[in-house]
Amino acid sequence: MEKLRIWARVTRARTLPVMVAPVVLGAVLAWQEGYSFQWGLFLLTLIGALAAHLGANVVNDVFDFTAGTDAQAQQLQSQGEALVTGSQALFSGSASLAEYRRLWVLLFAVALLCGLILSLWRPWVLVLAGAGFLLAFFYVAPPLRLAYIGRGLGELDIFLSFGLLPLVGAYYVQAGNISVSAILAALPVGLYTTLVLYFHHFLHWRADRQAAKKTPVVLLGEERARQLGAVLLGLTALLIIIDVLLGVFPWYSILAALTVIPVYLVLRRSRGELKQYLALMAQNMSSNLLAVLLLVLALLVRGFTHL
Repeated sequence: MEKLRIWARVTRARTLPVMVAPVVLGAVLAWQEGYSFQWGLFLLTLIGALAAHLGANVVNDVFDFTAGTDAQAQQLQSQGEALVTGSQALFSGSASLAEYRRLWVLLFAVALLCGLILSLWRPWVLVLAGAGFLLAFFYVAPPLRLAYIGRGLGELDIFLSFGLLPLVGAYYVQAGNISVSAILAALPVGLYTTLVLYFHHFLHWRADRQAAKKTPVVLLGEERARQLGAVLLGLTALLIIIDVLLGVFPWYSILAALTVIPVYLVLRRSRGELKQYLALMAQNMSSNLLAVLLLVLALLVRGFTHL
């Protein structure tokens, strides 16, 4: 039981709802547009996506630890200038690098198996899954290390691998094709998910700077990075409104756009204190999931009224 708790922390299993959200929304959107809901294919899609998500979390910790980024954050944490959110099992000795590597290999193997089974019905799944794997792996892994190159590449990576690809992929598995509506629906959801990572950077941006990890906060500084965060929140709401106007979501989905308001209010109060940035991350994740829940419910209501 203790080992399971350790692996739950190592994989950051608490973040799984961030991946569940786009997969469910993509599948429900396909059903609402008239495609029969394939429960077996949906469960395979969900299991594969969740395994890949957990594997990506482990890979991220392995390469951040070996690059010394987390060690820098650990040192600054004692000074109250950073917060280490990954690699804790490595620092405490409760898990080894070899165990980390075996774990991410196992998780990606599960994701690959799900993809292979799904490809019997939906051959393009392997292309979508392969793209997601490469993006998740090379987010911090050499030679690309997109997060370290920075300049928005890391955020674009997260947008694609944790927003666009899972939603569009889940839609494709159900419908057998990819529609413009699926891509449009993925834009605000992907951006909302990207903001989880974006606000996470504030927790350890000084350590990132020392490790030459060029995150937006490192490049812009705290104040301008907060301003950009506010702009991205506004863009998220705007994309939801545009989707409503284009008919992707029903008119009452406009409520989902309002979920950015609590995040913005917490962002305004965040002024350099780590506790405030933790609250900002928590609020963003809660609002993100609430927005997707509202969108899913709206699609279900529209779907059932058209039966």
